[in-house]
Amino acid sequence: MQKIWGTYPWFNEYGDELIHPDDRELFTKNANNTKVFEFTKGNDGYNNFRYGENVFRIKDTLSKALPEPKYNFGEDVLVKKKALLGKIEDIMWHNSKKEYYYLLSVNGKKKSTRYFENELEKNE
Repeated sequence: MQKIWGTYPWFNEYGDELIHPDDRELFTKNANNTKVFEFTKGNDGYNNFRYGENVFRIKDTLSKALPEPKYNFGEDVLVKKKALLGKIEDIMWHNSKKEYYYLLSVNGKKKSTRYFENELEKNE
């Protein structure tokens, strides 16, 4: 099954009918035009949009495809300059810089600092 990465810039004014009724409440609470989803083909007119542990059924009319990110949800990484170990919690797209940035958790606590790909490396 082909996976495609991208954003889904949905706002309330675009209409609730684009989101599966069973997924609408959680999606609308978490919707953000910079979050990066992994799209896979679904059924019943909806595709599956995964964000971390959550999978939303969405009509694919607004998605904007992006190249695959270097890091994935839950992956352990090292912040190079700080020698800080963290886990990828959020994958976001910086619209002006046209590049990914990531939010991490450190020791189970989510941090607000944004890290770009060149600031991270895989912790193996």
